[in-house]
Parts: sequence; C-alpha cells; structure tokens
Amino acid sequence: MTTAAAQAALEDAVRAVAAATRHATELPPDERTRLVAGIDTAVARLTAARAAVLVAQRDSGAWRAHGDPTFEAWRARTSRTGVRAAAAEVRRGDALAAMPAVRDAVDEGRVTVEHVDVVARTAAGASPPVREALASTQGQSQLLAMAARVDAGRFAKAAALWAAALDRSALERGHQTQRARRFLHLAETSDGTRISGQLDAVAGHRLRLALEAVAGKPAPDDERSPEQRRADALEHLAATALGATAAGGVPVGPRASVTFLMREETWAALRAERRGEAGEGAAVSRTSTVPPATFDDGVALPPSEVARLLCDCELTRVVVDADGQPMDLGRTTRLHTAGQRRAVTARDGGCFWPGCGTPTRWCEVHHLAWWDRDGGETSVDDGALACSFHHHELHRLDLAVTRYTVPGGACGPGETRTCYAVATPGGRVLADGRPVDDAGQRVGTAARAWLPGRGAVHPSGDPPRRTGVPRVIDVPVAC
Repeated sequence: MTTAAAQAALEDAVRAVAAATRHATELPPDERTRLVAGIDTAVARLTAARAAVLVAQRDSGAWRAHGDPTFEAWRARTSRTGVRAAAAEVRRGDALAAMPAVRDAVDEGRVTVEHVDVVARTAAGASPPVREALASTQGQSQLLAMAARVDAGRFAKAAALWAAALDRSALERGHQTQRARRFLHLAETSDGTRISGQLDAVAGHRLRLALEAVAGKPAPDDERSPEQRRADALEHLAATALGATAAGGVPVGPRASVTFLMREETWAALRAERRGEAGEGAAVSRTSTVPPATFDDGVALPPSEVARLLCDCELTRVVVDADGQPMDLGRTTRLHTAGQRRAVTARDGGCFWPGCGTPTRWCEVHHLAWWDRDGGETSVDDGALACSFHHHELHRLDLAVTRYTVPGGACGPGETRTCYAVATPGGRVLADGRPVDDAGQRVGTAARAWLPGRGAVHPSGDPPRRTGVPRVIDVPVAC
C-alpha cells in the first residue's frame, strides 16, 4: 500500500469511528466500553507510528531548510502544539526506536502511550548502567512486565526504583544536584509576602507531610481553597516554631513524622558501604541491584539521606514470614496501634484496592473481618490499608476480599508481593490485582479470604495458619 493510500484509509477509518460515536449515549454500556478500549489502542498505535515518522524526519535534516533552530522548534511550529509537547514527542520517538520490544508492546496494546512516556523520561536521564540495561532485551522485558501490572502513575515510581536499584550512586548524585539547586525567596511587596523556591525531593516530602498534618481534612463548611489551606498551615507551623521552647528556654521547632521503609538487604549493603567492609567489593555493591530505601509511598531515598535519618529516628522492627507477610503484633483493641499500622503499611504499600494508588498517609486500616458483625480481631492479618472512598465501598457493598502472595520473580523493584482481589457477595470480580504472566494467566497464591458474614477463611477451607520461618525487616520511622 502506498503512503497516499494508507493516509486515505486512515481518514476513512477515523470518519467511520466518528460516525459511530455521534450517538454514543444510545449504545449499551458494554459496547461503549469496547469502543473506548478500541479507540485507546488505535490512538496508541498511531502515536507510535507518528513517532517513527518524526524521528526519520529529524534524522533526514530536511527541517533545517525552514529556518528553525531545532527540530523541536520545527515540530512545534508545524503542529502548533508548543515546544514542550514537541520535545515529548521526539523523546517518545527516540525511546521507541531504541527499544523495539516497547514498540511491539504498544502495537499489541499491552502498554499505553503514558507508559512509553515514562520509559522515555527514564532513558533521557539515565546513567550508563541504566542505559545499558534499557538497551538489553532483559531490561526491556523487565520494564514491560512492570508496565503490564500497574497504571502509568505507579509505573513511573516503579521505573524510578528499577533505575535506582541498577545504579544507586546515580540516585545519590541526583539528590546532591537537587540539594545544590535549593533556594527560598521571601519578597516583601505591597500586596504582602511572596514566597518562591525549590527544595530537594526529601525536604519537599517532609514539608508536604508537615503541611498536611497541620491542615488536616477540611470541614464541610470550610470554604478555603487548597492553596489557602496550605498557606494557613505554613503560618501555623511558623507560629508553633516561634512559640516552642526547650527546658532551658531555647526555641525549638516541631518535628514532622516521616516514615521510610528499608529491607534487610538494603540495611546490610548500607552498613557495608559506610564501614568499608566490602573492600574492593564496595564499588560493586554500590551498583548492585539492592533495592533502595523508600518513603512509604514508594519514592526512592538517597543513601546519604538514609544515613542522616538513621542518626535521629525511631527504629521499628517488623517481623515477616517466609512469604513476606508481617506477623500479628498481638494487640486486640478496636483501633489498630501505630505498630500494627506500620506493619500493614510495609505489606500493602498503599490502598489495597487494585489500581487505586492512594498513598499510605491518606489511607485508613480496614478490618477485613468486620469488628462488629464478624467479631474480627484488630490484627495485622485482618487489616488492610484502604482509602476513604474504597473503605466506604467495602462496607456499602458488603464485598468479599481475597489476599494473594505473588512470587518474587513476578515483582519489580519496590513492588509488594501482596495483592488483593475484590468481589461482590455473588462472586462477580470487581478488581483483581494479581499480575498476568506471558500466557495471560493470573499469578499468585491465595493466602486468605474474607467473606461477608463469615469473616476470615482459608481459600482451601482449612483454618488460616502461618507457614515458613520468620525473618526480620528493620523499618525506620518517625524521623
């Protein structure tokens, strides 16, 4: 087929789809769902095709005859989308051209354009070890496996952790670059004080947590905008800092609670590096695939910040079994204790509902075996992190929940081995978080289930029990 014929066929197909959607309100819901999925796949394939043409046009140099300083400027002018959008298109094209497996995944509908953009951003700022991994078939397969399991937002965090595990020294260099660029401006103007600045990711995380802790959830009659609530929270923090004093009368400031998680192998690697125990192997350990410490929302933490926080923090030890499940901490009160919440957080890593992605700090601990109806215990096993919306949905719809343990080989860096499936009392599955293998089959071993009115049951029908030898993970918290 010639280029002109292909373009004509494309225009005919677009007109046909447009005609089919003019009366979308009259279509059955299932048909609309299929139509949207088909359009999504077509848009992704067309985006990949356009990227290939753009890269060829750039490499040809023909754009230089039009007086544009860069190819991105030429694309921005001819497409009228702007330089930022043009740069993103070019970056996407380079990634697809360099990684055939990713291009094939787009053509087959296994990943979205947004996933490709994450890969492209990762490649654009990659260090040599990460670039080498991205160029390899194994590295591309690992990224695609992660992309198939999560949405683009969570894939961005997973890809960042994957890159950090490949080159931990690059994570530290990036953090120090951010630190060097930090600034804060306070300008007194006739309209008040104007604040502008930039912080490194760690400091910014601490500031956000402090502001959220002070601002709290808005009351129903709170008419302030989110920006106004943050401004009031900052003012309150300043007033608290000025009013707080130590026993000797020396002013002291409040300390925001920051939680970060660190696996035992990361702890051991950090100790070896700091002590120089590895000798010549120390250089190797810095570029090994040991996962970095992370905030409770999965953002990687640079080694220097881990070392600083460990100097002045509370250290909570969470004991987990051979399947990576935290053991019950033994409390039987109605509300989960701080220690139990930390254990549940280390296991679930956010809202348990597949695809939700709400950070841990915005979640509540739900009694999977209801406290009042099922006589459920306040334990780590019977608890799950849930955002406010999904917590209400569980109770409103009286849903059944099954917890699965995923094999380690099916998880990427920073991904929890615990996932859940949610179903109606009649058995209709609403959401299933288990990853899919190459054959399209769900992967994971059912560990425990919770049925409406019955509480906790073992999937096999036997009483729930623990197996495996416990091991220990050190979780530094409240720094």
